[in-house]
Amino acid sequence: MRYVTLVAYPDEDGINRLDRRVMNLDLEYRAIHRMELLDDDTVAMFAEGRGDVEGLRRVLSESSKVIEFTISGDDGGFFSYTRYAADDLTRTLMEGRRESSSLIEMPVEYTDDGGLRATYIGTEAAFADVLTEQPEGVRIEIERTGRYTPGPRHVVSRLTERQREVLRVAIDLGYYREPREATHHEIAAATGLAGTTVGEHLRKIEATVFSSLHVGTSDR
Repeated sequence: MRYVTLVAYPDEDGINRLDRRVMNLDLEYRAIHRMELLDDDTVAMFAEGRGDVEGLRRVLSESSKVIEFTISGDDGGFFSYTRYAADDLTRTLMEGRRESSSLIEMPVEYTDDGGLRATYIGTEAAFADVLTEQPEGVRIEIERTGRYTPGPRHVVSRLTERQREVLRVAIDLGYYREPREATHHEIAAATGLAGTTVGEHLRKIEATVFSSLHVGTSDR
């Protein structure tokens, strides 16, 4: 199994129209943990960042391209889920991923100089389209390649069974939606736990998740 790590540098307008407004905020995205092009021609993105959360909420609320969003956290560190209308460059990049036999190791990281660092996993033959096809509006630089060695297990596997149950119920009830649609007591009623116990579990879950993310500089 092989890997190739590359950095994609979008032009000054960013990957999509939404980037152009977000880039004007005092805000720093650190990583994209999931990104999918959906059948209705919208993109769903789960990302991590830090900075002006209220400014981000305002931009997302005002954008006609954003279908829905939710943010959990504060200026020191946050998660965001956003579903927005795809434009031409985003669609080209995402459709290209569907046609490739290589896989992307998540998360995709933002670099300090404005790039997106992605690691592709597969065979050398599978990397051919990744390395030769560079969409207009994006410059690609190969950073390194070699034999792939898997990293640490996914963060969810570090949660206890009870913590995973509390997290599942919290998500189902809308605790992490914007605005928040559930309280600790409602999660407690659904899980059979005390409200204080639910609060303790959620704090531990969030501490585990945030401590696993790439909030510092990367040496990859």
